[in-house]
Amino acid sequence: MRRLPRLLVINPNTSTGVSQVIDALVREEVAGAAQVQTVTADFGFSYISTRVAVTIAAHAVLDAAAKALAEGAKPDVIVLACFGDPGREALAEMTGLPVIGFAEAGLLAAAALPGTSLVSTNGTVWCEMLGELALKLGIGDRIAGIRSIEAVADDAQSIANFLAKEAKALGAERVVLGGAGLIPILPAVIATAGVPILDPHRIGIGKALRLAANPQPATTVAPAATTESLGLSPFLAQALSASSNTTAAGADRS
Repeated sequence: MRRLPRLLVINPNTSTGVSQVIDALVREEVAGAAQVQTVTADFGFSYISTRVAVTIAAHAVLDAAAKALAEGAKPDVIVLACFGDPGREALAEMTGLPVIGFAEAGLLAAAALPGTSLVSTNGTVWCEMLGELALKLGIGDRIAGIRSIEAVADDAQSIANFLAKEAKALGAERVVLGGAGLIPILPAVIATAGVPILDPHRIGIGKALRLAANPQPATTVAPAATTESLGLSPFLAQALSASSNTTAAGADRS
């Protein structure tokens, strides 16, 4: 009997409560079709809202992945559970595994649909970074606008009304609404909004599950053996070593 695919889910912030919400969503979405392990950043911030916090979170993500792998995790795919994907490319380089970020998955899914989309989250700085990500992905022309809900009342109906109004004003066909803190109320927002809303978290999880069901050999890009590091955790130092990467690239993932 073929084993179940394995997902490693990483919460880049330090909130175990948020990790529990994310873990519950992932398990609901995969419906028993994959093994799920969710880990939380050991350092950084409980809420990521600045570029400083994002940069630190990217380090924390690498450290969390390195620790999980050193402790025996053998994921087929890593889910970066943040609508902003801190450290996504570095994590893919370090592990040689597919890394699915909520933001990238949601934005690409929206861009594949007819018309343009409004992107929304909680935080002006996050909106700036999501705009930069859209340009990097080459889909800037598919985004009608990016709006923060930070000044909107913290209830589903108010958020839904705001998004519907903004989407109409921009001529957007739909809204991509992301942010781990919004996961609990997203179903209510979707149900009451007068505009289609895409859930990037579920989109990302679904994409990860499809990739995990057809795992590919790791393609780790190992740093040069002469590269030295200082002050990293033992787990991260090991993961970044050439010998560790060579072992990971040829490991039996069965």
